[in-house]
Amino acid sequence: MRLLLIEDDQAYQLAMASHLHQLAAVDQVSVASDGEEGLALLQQQRVDLVLLDLVLPGMGGLPTCRQITSTEATPVLILTSQDDPEWVQQIWQAGARGYLHKERAFDQVELALGSLLAGASWWDDRATAVLQRTTPTPKPWVADLPAHDHSRVMNTLTQREREVWACLADGDNNRAIALRLGIGEGTVRSHVHVLLHKLQVSNRTQAALLWRSPRDSPDG
Repeated sequence: MRLLLIEDDQAYQLAMASHLHQLAAVDQVSVASDGEEGLALLQQQRVDLVLLDLVLPGMGGLPTCRQITSTEATPVLILTSQDDPEWVQQIWQAGARGYLHKERAFDQVELALGSLLAGASWWDDRATAVLQRTTPTPKPWVADLPAHDHSRVMNTLTQREREVWACLADGDNNRAIALRLGIGEGTVRSHVHVLLHKLQVSNRTQAALLWRSPRDSPDG
């Protein structure tokens, strides 16, 4: 995994870059101190994901995010200390795929990176609550889809995601799922996060209810 970290606080930049280098899935970490430098680096090299500070000198984090997401397929994970709901909404509208609060970033960044690279997103509980209040849901909940569409969604899941889904339906917590499937709890959290995204549900209860709903049309 090749990452670009755009962060103007030199101490935080050094600490986060060092932490990212220690992650098993990370092969390269490039750094930039402002949006302009970051955009220039993106022109010179291909990266898999951008970690972007919200408050930057020069053009700022949001304009940098908008420029990246409008011209690149590279997912952007915002790093910020901002909790203001207005900021969360602006981050979403700028095209970011995730939001990571700096207070929890070192504990959660590996899981967040895994989710984004798997095609999902990463918004913590507070940010998710804000988005649910302020952002209309453009797609129906999967449980309300016709049976043939339900089957199509099932076909998008990996075998492991189906196994995790079955465990959720049984009411297992992450530790129980990890023991049952012989995988780590961090891996379970990542699978659950991606699974909820694919199923277009907001919590484990909805996922469990969806598992119990009819998965085949009456006429087969």
